[in-house]
Parts: sequence; C-alpha cells; structure tokens
Amino acid sequence: MTTVYLIRHAQASGNQERIFQGRYDGTITPLGKKQLDHLAERCRSLKLQAVYTSPLSRAYETAQAVDRYYGYPIHTDEGLLEINGGEWEGKKWATFPEDYPQQNKNWYDAPWDFAAPGGETMGEVYDRMRDTLLRIVSKEQGKTIAVVSHGCALANLITYCQGKPLSELNWENLCDNTAITKVVFDDDLTPHVEWVNDISHLEEGIKTYVTDLWGSEEKKNQEG
Repeated sequence: MTTVYLIRHAQASGNQERIFQGRYDGTITPLGKKQLDHLAERCRSLKLQAVYTSPLSRAYETAQAVDRYYGYPIHTDEGLLEINGGEWEGKKWATFPEDYPQQNKNWYDAPWDFAAPGGETMGEVYDRMRDTLLRIVSKEQGKTIAVVSHGCALANLITYCQGKPLSELNWENLCDNTAITKVVFDDDLTPHVEWVNDISHLEEGIKTYVTDLWGSEEKKNQEG
C-alpha cells in the first residue's frame, strides 16, 4: 500500500489578481505564506517519506513548507505542471467571455472539451497527470509521499483517482490553496480516495476558496 497526499500550492499572485496562471510563474502572496506555515505544521504529523512537486515556484515553495520538518530532497517533476493555457496565460479572467466565448463556456460547462488556443487540451492534462502519478507511485511503492501541484491539474488527477473518466471532470474537485487530498494505492496501483480538499489546518481568515473559484465572480456577472 502506498499513501499519497495531493496538495495544492498556497495562494499565489495570479489567484489574487484573478488572472489565468497556467505556466505563468507567479509568486506566493503574504496570505499564501501564512497558509504555508499552517500547512507545514499539518504535514509534520503525516510521516512523509518523499516529496514531489511541480517545478513552478508557487508549487516548489509550497513543497518546501511540506518538507520543512523532514529535510528530504525535493523531487521536481514537469509532469506535475499546471495546464498550459496557451493564449490564456497571464490574462484576466474577466476578458475571456468576450475574447474567447466558446472556450470560456467550455471551461465552466464542459471542461472536458476545454482547450485554449495554443495550449493543452484538458484530455492531455488528464492523461499527463495520471501517468505521472502512476510513475511516481511505482517508484515509491510502500511509502507515504506528498505530491504538490496545481488546481486544474489536481482536479483532473482527483477525477482519475475517483475512478471517473475525463467526461466526468467537474470543478467540485477544485481544491483550496494548500488543501490536502488523501489517496491510497493498492499494490496493483489501483487508487482509493479517502478524502478530498481538507483545509482543517487553515484558520477561517486565511482560507481562499470562496474568493478563488477561478473566474466565478466574472461568470456570475456575465450571467446577471
């Protein structure tokens, strides 16, 4: 049995500024740094044996907090990167309904069909995250490991771990900043999700999910 804790990065500048981050390498905000202190304390009791992360700075700094009381070498893996947003990278969410109406609609209503011009398809993200996690688990079988990644990437990965196809992807699996999801793998690499989006380590004043459901405010305004 292999235990995996999937962890989303702390609040980053793109979350705060309401831009599409993707591969945009924004920094952790002051609020995010507070989240990291709480995350470090939470991870202290998880008995981790290895830490993997996306190489983007917001994820790597989060992995450092995860590793704070362990001192393990942190393994970066490009397979854990956020979706490549192509032309959406670094742009304000508020601009998408007018500039990219069909893909904006797909993002909310049919995310499995989403693909920003010049970026990855959602199917490519789903396959990449699945294959990356299975490779990591195969290497670390029998251990307890942390895997740090990003909102869209983890939503795809959690969907897979729940035994669901890409066509059942939805944003209910969007995790809060520093949220933890626990997945246990059998020896045959079959995943079993024990819990999703646990933010019990965060105090009420430093949670960001309510104000950080990508573009939700812009969508609400668009719909009247």
